[in-house]
Amino acid sequence: MLFGLVIILYAGNLLQIGIGAYLLSAIPILFGVIIIYSLWFILGATSIWFTKIYNITEVLRGLLAAGRFPIGAYPPAYRFFFTFVVPVAFLTTVPAEALLGRGSLVWIASGGCLAVVLLLLSSYFWRFALRFYTSASS
Repeated sequence: MLFGLVIILYAGNLLQIGIGAYLLSAIPILFGVIIIYSLWFILGATSIWFTKIYNITEVLRGLLAAGRFPIGAYPPAYRFFFTFVVPVAFLTTVPAEALLGRGSLVWIASGGCLAVVLLLLSSYFWRFALRFYTSASS
């Protein structure tokens, strides 16, 4: 993470990006962290039913690898999938656009809504999964 931060600061210096842009991009980055946490937490909660979920986490990891490219590089069908099904588009494109001053407040606000919904959904799913939990000794 430190190396990535150094690269961002170095490139931002070359592009003459101000501190305000860094602060504005911190908001969608925070939303992205909440989204990733929620997705992983939902997958982790499925371990109550499935003891070996390693393959599921690898699928999500592979989908997140698609976030290396901006969302505009994908055809429309993939854009829909990476925006609404697995929100990779938000995790990568929106913070970068906010940093460059091309961000849309609509995208940032919708990302905040998505983060809150996924966080609440993961909490609900955890409580639902706990109803099916039985200890190893019972």
